[in-house]
Amino acid sequence: MTVMRIAIASGKVGAGKTSLAAAFAALAQDTVFCDLNVDVPDLHII
Repeated sequence: MTVMRIAIASGKVGAGKTSLAAAFAALAQDTVFCDLNVDVPDLHII
């Protein structure tokens, strides 16, 4: 079993981090993903 961790980070607002994470999650199988944005976590909307 191979375990891979991918972190997407940027200090800029509106850079597309959540959209990119959602795209990776949609392509992957058997994954766990979470939105660690403390201000506006909106990965569940996408």
